[in-house]
Amino acid sequence: MRVLAVGAHPDDLEILCGGTLSRYVEEGHEVIMAMVANGDLGSFMHQRHEIAALRADEARASARVAGADHLSLGVPDGEVNAASPEQRRLVIDLVREAGPDVIITHAPNDYMTDHNETSKLVFDTSFLATIPLLETSQPPHGAVPPLLYMDTLAGLQFEPTEFVDITAHLDTKLAMFSEHRTQLEWLRDHDGVDMLEQLRTVARFRGLQCGVDYAEGFRTCNVWLRASTRRLLP
Repeated sequence: MRVLAVGAHPDDLEILCGGTLSRYVEEGHEVIMAMVANGDLGSFMHQRHEIAALRADEARASARVAGADHLSLGVPDGEVNAASPEQRRLVIDLVREAGPDVIITHAPNDYMTDHNETSKLVFDTSFLATIPLLETSQPPHGAVPPLLYMDTLAGLQFEPTEFVDITAHLDTKLAMFSEHRTQLEWLRDHDGVDMLEQLRTVARFRGLQCGVDYAEGFRTCNVWLRASTRRLLP
C-alpha cells in the first residue's frame, strides 16, 4: 500500500502520527512524508532562509529514521492557503505523483491556520487530482483516495474513531522528532513545551483509551467515495 502523509510543517507528522508511519514502513508499506510549508518562521536565532534550510535537513533525517520518503512543497510559513490556485496545483501534483492508496493529514480544526488550511487543501485537491480534464504536469490519479485525519496538538477537540498501537514504535517516534533539533529549542522557548514529554503523554493517554500502552488516534473522513470497508491503518 502507498501511504501519503501530508503535514503543514516539517515536524508535524512526527508529532501527530510518527509511530503509525514507522509501523506502516515496518509492515512493508511505502510511506511518503510530505509537508506544505517550509518552516521558515520557526526560530529566534536564524534568518528565514537559514532556518528553512536547517528544517529541510532535519525533515530528511527524520524520514530516514522511519524509512520513509520525504517531499516538501516549500510554501512559506503562515501562507498556506487552500484558496490559492498555485498551492492547489502543487498539492494536486503531489497526490498524482504519490499515487496514494490512503492519505493522512491534519484534522480541520487544529490550533493554527497552516494546519487547517493544509487539511482543506488535501481534502479539496485529492478529489481534483482524479479529474482528467484538470491538466497538470502529472497524469490523473485513478481513484478518490480514502482520507484519515490525524490527532490535533495535545488531542484537543479531537475524538478518534480509530487507534494504532504504537507501543513498539514509540522510541522510533521520539527518535524521529529528535532529529528536529531546532524545534525542540523553538517549542521550549516560544511555547514553554517539552515536546518529547508531550509526545509520550499524548501517546499514553490515547493508549489508555484503547487498552494498550501507547497509541495514536485518527478519525476517518466518511464522505461519499472515501469510505472503505478495509482497515487502512496498521
